[in-house]
Amino acid sequence: MKNPHKLVRAGLIATMAVLSGITAAFAVEVTLPAETASYKASELPGYRLVQQNCMTCHSAQYVQTQPPSSTRAYWEATVKKMKKPFGAPLKDEDMPAMVDYLVKTYGAERGKDSQGTVGAHPAVQASTAPQDARSLLSANNCTACHAVDKKVVGPALHDVAAKYAGKPDAATQLMQSIRAGGSGKWGAVPMPGFPQLSEAELKTLATWVLTQ
Repeated sequence: MKNPHKLVRAGLIATMAVLSGITAAFAVEVTLPAETASYKASELPGYRLVQQNCMTCHSAQYVQTQPPSSTRAYWEATVKKMKKPFGAPLKDEDMPAMVDYLVKTYGAERGKDSQGTVGAHPAVQASTAPQDARSLLSANNCTACHAVDKKVVGPALHDVAAKYAGKPDAATQLMQSIRAGGSGKWGAVPMPGFPQLSEAELKTLATWVLTQ
């Protein structure tokens, strides 16, 4: 008589193989709709910082759905939890300016000092000048998900360049992917869109990535 444990194990292996085949057969590429929500423009230093950091993980709609009576303490707690435990790559020195923008734009201090009294922030000043690709990668936290030569959360930039190699409209396609985001090209984890980037910034990033 055959060993029943071996029969059960063989049955499980066969079932897993069938399920794997079904999953592969139904794999689809998903393109997320372009981001339509945006953060309210402001001269407050935290405006650009919120654009650069928060849209890496979620839409601007998340902020817009928070209670308008939210106090400064509420926004401080919200920003802090994004860093820990959620793991957002926020710099401690940037967080006060981000909180100041959020509470004065969406919270209980709306309308107070809307043009900002917080000291000028280097990251905001730098954003008004032309930036090279590496500066844009850093400013928009691209390096939280991508490295040049290895997969992190998203694919290695070297692999992205290889995927688009030889395509006459490679730069245009990649610019659109960066702007709109999407899911399915490199796995199930979605990439957020970066609609706040200008055409020139998108072109700078796409051109650089394609040379890696």
